[in-house]
Amino acid sequence: MKTINLYKEKGVTSFQAIDKLRKIIGIKKCGHTGTLDPMAEGVLPVCVGKATKMSNYLMGGKKVYIAELKLGITTDTFDITGEIIVENPNIRPSEKEILDNIKYFKGKTELVIPAFSAVKIKGKRAYELARKGLIENAGRRINNIFSIELIEYNYPYCIIQIECDKGTYVRSIIHELGLKLGCGATMSGLIRTQSGKFKLAESYKLDEIKKMKEEDNESFFKPVWNYLDWPEAVIKNDFLEKLLNGVSPNVENYKYILGSDNNMYMIKNDKNEVLAIAEKSAYHKVPLKIIKVFK
Repeated sequence: MKTINLYKEKGVTSFQAIDKLRKIIGIKKCGHTGTLDPMAEGVLPVCVGKATKMSNYLMGGKKVYIAELKLGITTDTFDITGEIIVENPNIRPSEKEILDNIKYFKGKTELVIPAFSAVKIKGKRAYELARKGLIENAGRRINNIFSIELIEYNYPYCIIQIECDKGTYVRSIIHELGLKLGCGATMSGLIRTQSGKFKLAESYKLDEIKKMKEEDNESFFKPVWNYLDWPEAVIKNDFLEKLLNGVSPNVENYKYILGSDNNMYMIKNDKNEVLAIAEKSAYHKVPLKIIKVFK
């Protein structure tokens, strides 16, 4: 059950980056968790082989971005790759005005979904409809913004850091900040520095992975369990066969179950091998319900 903390570089799609990775490592079954736009770069978690079954569980967790925005322009895509639809160079917000306005995005915030996004509307991708001029946006979505900070300001450019939950479009935050400031704004650069427990400092570029692979060094592979903040439950040896057949153990079949507020658990044997994943049950006799078994 392997993962790779891939650094997706600017100018390629997430799909193209994964396709190149497949050829380097010689494994066809690879899938990323959380798409990055072509102009964005940074952490792109990749599940390899059987670990693709765990991709949904890795998509959660906090995301951290460092974004550059340009004031005075509004684009149809909410980023610098789009067509400029409004220019307003006469309004130059002060640093205090920016600080006063970005604080409104912290917490539960309803944001517009960019028309040029992969969200589906009646079975079609929003960007397909936007290219035909059929939609101006793809609706609105409530996101949780844990923190938003101004890092640097030198008109017309700002650099901000955002910590948020999954599904947040940073360019939407920038677009709506531009509306609040009255001058417009568009995203001109984006780096994802963290996705769950995947961090920028521990990521690998494709060239680095290729070189390591040529040197028979596969340390870029990491166990999927390293990136899941789940407690463990250890099963007794006499119940192993039933567990591997998908039977949820009774409480007396465990050596121990670590207490936790988390809903998901890893079930291990006494050799510290993960045999299954489970979620909390409402029944005391069967405390954990088996979700997936790994034989």
